[in-house]
Amino acid sequence: MVEDISSSELDKVISENKVVFVDCHAVWCMPCRTLGPILEEVHEKYQGRGLKVVKIDVDHNREFSMQNQITGVPSVLVYAEGKRVIFDDGYGKKSDKLVGVMPPEVYEQIADNLLAEEAA
Repeated sequence: MVEDISSSELDKVISENKVVFVDCHAVWCMPCRTLGPILEEVHEKYQGRGLKVVKIDVDHNREFSMQNQITGVPSVLVYAEGKRVIFDDGYGKKSDKLVGVMPPEVYEQIADNLLAEEAA
């Protein structure tokens, strides 16, 4: 189960897990509702390998949203080994967040790549 956390809890979550996906969402956001089950599946599939997915409500964590330049929801931030990850956004562009709903394969590919690096 993907848990909803406050931004103040994020550092602890990042330090306790190999890879963390942070789903920046809002309760009024319809695409966020579409993304939720996709990330739930990613969480279930990869949690045994060290991946954790958490949600942060951008309306209740405005300072976090401003610091991380969350201008659209849903946005997914990715952390590995305690650091924010820059990755291919699925369209050949480098990004530090995925904005919008991507196909499940995009999230799985990022998870596979980061967890493979951890094992190497």
